[in-house]
Amino acid sequence: MTAPLVIQQLCKIYVRKPFWGKRVEKTVLTGIDLTLQKGKVLGLVGESGCGKSTLCKVILGIEPATSGLVQINGQDTAVFSTKQWRALRRQMQVVYQDPYASLDPRFTVRQLLSEPLDIHGLYRGKSSRETYLRELLSSVQLDPVFLDRYPHAFSGGQRQRIAIARALALKPDILIADEPVSALDVSVQAQILNLLKEIQQKRQLSMLFVTHDFAVARFLCDEIAVMHQGKIVEHAPADKLFTHPQQPYTQKLLAAVPSVKGGQL
Repeated sequence: MTAPLVIQQLCKIYVRKPFWGKRVEKTVLTGIDLTLQKGKVLGLVGESGCGKSTLCKVILGIEPATSGLVQINGQDTAVFSTKQWRALRRQMQVVYQDPYASLDPRFTVRQLLSEPLDIHGLYRGKSSRETYLRELLSSVQLDPVFLDRYPHAFSGGQRQRIAIARALALKPDILIADEPVSALDVSVQAQILNLLKEIQQKRQLSMLFVTHDFAVARFLCDEIAVMHQGKIVEHAPADKLFTHPQQPYTQKLLAAVPSVKGGQL
C-alpha cells in the first residue's frame, strides 16, 4: 500500500541576493526523511524556528524544495503542473495556527465554507449545498445557525472549529495541522484536540500534526519525529519515544515538560 506522504532527503535553502555585497544562503531543512502512514497521525515536534512550518510549506507546494523528494499518494510533486496541484488540493488540506488570521473577516461562515466547493465545482445545487454546509458545521460541533455570521462574532476556539470545517469541506485524505491549538487558551485546546482526534478516527485521515508541545503530541500522535535545527534527530512510535528517548536533545525536551508529579512527562 502506498503511503499518503513520503519525504526523502528533503532540503530547503533560502537565497538572498542583495543589491550590494555577496549572495547569502540560509539552510532551513537538511536531509529530511519522513513517511506518513495511511490513517495515522505523525507528530512533528520541535522548538520555534527549527523548520517545522517551512517543511509544511514545502509539502503544500507553497515553497519549492531545493532538493529531495516529496510524494503525495505516490506522485512526485516536484513535476506537478498547476492543474495537478489544483487536483491535489482535494486530497490534502491544512489547518493553520492562528484562527484570527486564517479566516477572511469580510466573509461569512457560509462564504468561507463555500469557497473551496465553488473552486472545485462541488455541491452546486442550492439544496444540496445548504445541507452539506450544515453537516460540516455540525461535524465540528457548531450550530448551523452560525452560517451567516462573520468571524469577528466568534471566540478563538469557535474560529478554529470553522477553520477545521473548511479544511474538511473537500473530504481530504491528508490533513496538515500546523500548531492548530497553540494560539488558544488551555481549556479550549483540550476541546479542539478532542475534536481533531474524533474527526481523524471517524474519517480515517492521515494527519501531520505540527507542535512544540510534547504533551499535545502524546495525546494525539501514533508516531513522533523530533526536529532540531532543520534536521530530524529522532523518529519513533509515540509510546517508545516517551518511555525510551534515544537522543540527548529529545531527553532534554521531555525533561522540560511540566508534570503534576514532577520529573518527565
